[in-house]
This record gives sequence, C-alpha cells and structure tokens, in this order.
Amino acid sequence: MNELANKTLVMIVGPTAIGKSTLMREVVRLDPRFSYVRAFTTRPQRNGENSSYIHLSEVEAQTLKDRGEALTWIEHPTTHFKYGTVIQSFQTTFNLQDTLASTVQMYRALPFARTMTISLMASVESWQEWLQARFPEMNDDLRKRLQEGKDSIEWSLAQTIDHHWLVNRPGQLSETARQVIAIATNRMSQTAAPQEATKLLKTIESLLLYK
Repeated sequence: MNELANKTLVMIVGPTAIGKSTLMREVVRLDPRFSYVRAFTTRPQRNGENSSYIHLSEVEAQTLKDRGEALTWIEHPTTHFKYGTVIQSFQTTFNLQDTLASTVQMYRALPFARTMTISLMASVESWQEWLQARFPEMNDDLRKRLQEGKDSIEWSLAQTIDHHWLVNRPGQLSETARQVIAIATNRMSQTAAPQEATKLLKTIESLLLYK
C-alpha cells in the first residue's frame, strides 16, 4: 500500500444533514489537489444523483472483499448497505471522506502520510431547517441517524490530537471550504470546540426523547 504513503486523508465527521457532502463538493471545486474518496457501496444510486460512490451489487462488493482488495469494509448501522475502499479510491494528494465516528480508527490504521478529522457543526436553527427538509417527520431511520449524530459529537468532544472544528454557516460555504484547505495544508491551527457543538448535542438528545 505504498500508494498511500504520500497522501493525506481528511475525515469529515458530523450529524446527518449538517452539510458534509456540500462542503466537500465546494473544497473539490476550489482546489484540484482535493478529491472525494471514491468508496464503493451496495446502496443503489438514487434517481438524478450525482454520486461520488462506485455503486456495486452485493456480489461484486463481496468479491472485492474475498479477493483481499478491499482496504476497508463496513456495514452501515442504519441502512445495512456495505461501504468500502480500494487503493484506487484515494486519487489525489488530499482525500476527503464523510466518516462515521465509529470508523475513524479503521481509516487511521491505513498507511497514509497523515490522517486528520474535522467535526462540522452548525447553529441549531440552521441544522433543524436542513434536517426538516430531509426528514419531514420522525421515524426509525431518523432516530438511528440522530443517535449516530449524538455519538459523533460526543466522540468529537473527546478528541485532543489532530482534530479540528468548523461551523457551517449559511452563505459562507466557500469560506468554510477554504478553511478545510487551510487545515489540510497546515495553514490553520487546531481550534477548540465551538459552542454550537454542545448546543447541537443537547438538541439531538431532546429529539431522541421524542416518541
């Protein structure tokens, strides 16, 4: 896996609907040194979706795993679709990955030159608006995703090494994307957790009590 030795993996962690994919798209648009991690998944491609994933059948994905070609392999705890990576998934100097907190250690074990994590937060008001647009009503899927969000914030608050925080504010997408670039290229120092993190955590905990 020498192909990874001169590459950096930037893992974006945060609750569902916080804007991770939108932020990564803007980073890639601004700087050609960055790309999405081209992971494979057994999740079907959605109608009209401009997907960064390689969509495989269950059989095709299992074949990659059986051949030992899959560097990583997880089953999503909510959807149960399989997700994984191969050497070719990491295409550029800086590789962006939307990552569950529970899988960070798996990626850190790969022989990258450097791995780092960025927790993306937002104001409670903005996040609730984005969440409502994606999930109009409470259901089991949303409850599972809220639990993942709670876990991701709690995990983030416990991190002390090579971990950064950003806040996704409406109208400031390009500025936030430039901050990602600055973090990855060592031009922005580590920051403390913003107040949005604890506020979001309390909000998610309240939503999880909703029946």
